[in-house]
Amino acid sequence: MKYILTIILFCFSNFFVQAQKSETTFRLASDSTQNYYYTLLPDSASKGLLVIIPGFCGTPQEILQETQLSQKAVAAGYTIVIPYLVHCDSIDVKNSFEKRLETLIPEIIAKYHLPKNKFIIGGHSLGGNQAMRYTEIAYQTNTSKIIKPNAVFGVDPPLNMKRLWNSFAYNIKINFSEVSVWEGKEQMRRFKILYGGSPTQHPKKYEAASAFYADAKDGGNAVYLKNVAVRLYCDPDINWVIENRRGSYEFMNSADLSGCISQLKLLGNTNAELVTALGKGFWSNGKRHPHALSILDVDDFLIWMNKILN
Repeated sequence: MKYILTIILFCFSNFFVQAQKSETTFRLASDSTQNYYYTLLPDSASKGLLVIIPGFCGTPQEILQETQLSQKAVAAGYTIVIPYLVHCDSIDVKNSFEKRLETLIPEIIAKYHLPKNKFIIGGHSLGGNQAMRYTEIAYQTNTSKIIKPNAVFGVDPPLNMKRLWNSFAYNIKINFSEVSVWEGKEQMRRFKILYGGSPTQHPKKYEAASAFYADAKDGGNAVYLKNVAVRLYCDPDINWVIENRRGSYEFMNSADLSGCISQLKLLGNTNAELVTALGKGFWSNGKRHPHALSILDVDDFLIWMNKILN
């Protein structure tokens, strides 16, 4: 039997003077390894909901460590939710991350008495594609059961699963970066389980899983974002990619992001934008990496969010 088990934590932030209230909610009492979400609650009435989805295998704690977005957004009066819905080691073909979000968002809105019409979702890396797919499904199905976001954002997300498969295959072939080879083998293994094989064998499954599909009319699922505010972030440092991965532009996530924004503009979306942050990507340990969350300028993002929701 499903029920909500909530652990209430009170913590003092080094960044803010006032205490912020946080909660970790496990949606199943029998499982504390997945299907939970971390919430930051403002001190006063909430201005709206911001959902931030971590990248592949990422946890809420890593989001809090790598960016000040959650901390600054809650201080600005927003309710922040960072979900961890599927365990890193599991591959659930029937119950996707997006399907779990469909039930999670109404649960959060009811629990915290939030307005349904003030909601932004986004994510880092694969979490960005998941946020985009959730938004596309919400507007495609057009049902009140799925809460529609006012806007969606992604921080260097891979949007085209076919392009991503080809990138993995390239990295394995050239065998230049040990990290990239391991990642390619692991992700291609997972893709074969999720989609039944390669993009050549199952193009429709790859198109269905992609927030933007360059080979499809109107960008595939991207057509459902034509009336939604969209922000995509990238650090298009091709020289870093050449030196560290021996890659090219076609294997960068920025290829997806620029293609998606161009397609949305062709569809008439005047609120679709690509934010480039060349040289801004650094992990919290100071290591340079263009895929880092730091490419999102938090103060600028808050200006955009305030404009969208208020």
